[in-house]
Amino acid sequence: MTASSQTLAHAPALPDRPEAIIFDMDGTLLDTEALYRQAQSATARAMGHDLPEDLHRQFVGVHREVNDLHLRRLWGEHADIEGFNREAEALFDSLWRKGIPLRPGAAQLLEMLGKTGLPLGLCTSTRSPKAQEKLRIAGFIDLFTSIVTLNDVEEPKPHPQPYLISAGKLGVAPERCVVVEDSPNGLRSGAAAGMRVLLVPDLVEPTAETRALAHAVLPDLHAVAQWIVDALAD
Repeated sequence: MTASSQTLAHAPALPDRPEAIIFDMDGTLLDTEALYRQAQSATARAMGHDLPEDLHRQFVGVHREVNDLHLRRLWGEHADIEGFNREAEALFDSLWRKGIPLRPGAAQLLEMLGKTGLPLGLCTSTRSPKAQEKLRIAGFIDLFTSIVTLNDVEEPKPHPQPYLISAGKLGVAPERCVVVEDSPNGLRSGAAAGMRVLLVPDLVEPTAETRALAHAVLPDLHAVAQWIVDALAD
């Protein structure tokens, strides 16, 4: 799906005026998924392993324990998965600490939303305090009323718990929240929580299933901004 290739001037408005917007972080606001893929691929090669592109796409938005099962099936039960994760994470950290690239339109969208007065939540599968550090480097740390990380949940995405906790912290009913996500599991989490999810795909192209779950599949965050403006105008 190409960025900015779709005009939303006549897109149908959301059925109810949103009262809060909740964002995923990696791959949605921060363009870190490509950096993580780079770090994992380089580490796998250094350890003598292959990491197919289609398998890496399955990792997006999924908790590490699940990804480790995939790697053990691919590399064998005796593969040093802990060592791989440790080295890949160290390389990834060195990459994003040099500067975090943003998804196109992220800064403009958050600036626009700041003027609406809507409470903004962040719901990420990254742990604290690394999630807060990424937001600080990106300059977004003070823009969110609530930040929910992996430390705050017992059941990670695609379970609805992360987004239900986020809505609770914001004091807004789930059905009045709009979620912005890039990954299938994040989409499943928000949809299962009873929220309207705007899907902006990053590494994983939408399928028939994800299109059916999403309230809308949009090409970029500029399109998300227009969609929300239209919803608030009703």
